[in-house]
Amino acid sequence: MDIIFFKGLATGLFLSLPFGPVGIYCMEKTLIEGEKEGYVSAMGMVTVDIIYGVLAYLFVNQIDFLIIKYEPFLKILIGVALIWIGYKKFRGNVDIKDISNENKTLLQDYLGTLVISLFNVSSILVIAGLYATLRVRGSTGIETPLKLASGILSGGASLWFLTTFILYNFKKKVTSEVLVKISKYSGLVILIFGVIAIVFAFYK
Repeated sequence: MDIIFFKGLATGLFLSLPFGPVGIYCMEKTLIEGEKEGYVSAMGMVTVDIIYGVLAYLFVNQIDFLIIKYEPFLKILIGVALIWIGYKKFRGNVDIKDISNENKTLLQDYLGTLVISLFNVSSILVIAGLYATLRVRGSTGIETPLKLASGILSGGASLWFLTTFILYNFKKKVTSEVLVKISKYSGLVILIFGVIAIVFAFYK
């Protein structure tokens, strides 16, 4: 497999950490309505990650010369931002809203989270930061965006398959407190990634 695919895979796994409100919603959906409903809902979010992932690559590719010139500074800046985001998620309050069985079709579940996730345009900046840290660079053709898209899809689909499978099969033990802990520890992972980004800024 190409290194670009694996960088897309890492991006997909990172973006699919359930630390945001949509991620919490998909986990609740799994517990209340079922594994399939929760997974399909999550795939709406993953689809947006793919769209924004390609857009972020096109953006990063246009300013590649600036990224190369100021790479250490950008990595430090990105690391600090991720540490701040991770800290806020880890230490902040997680809003868990009880949802009832919504009786939606799978298509409605998918489109619902897709539309909501589309409004989170700041994801493009986060992805661009990840690309700069992971040194995602390639040709100006269509090959690199396709590899990134397939990597993000593989990472997001795999992580959410595992997440929904575990939640559904152990739902009797999963309480609101457990969902809060999952969200908070996902924030901790982001914080650690920020620290790693800063460390690599000083590593040649």
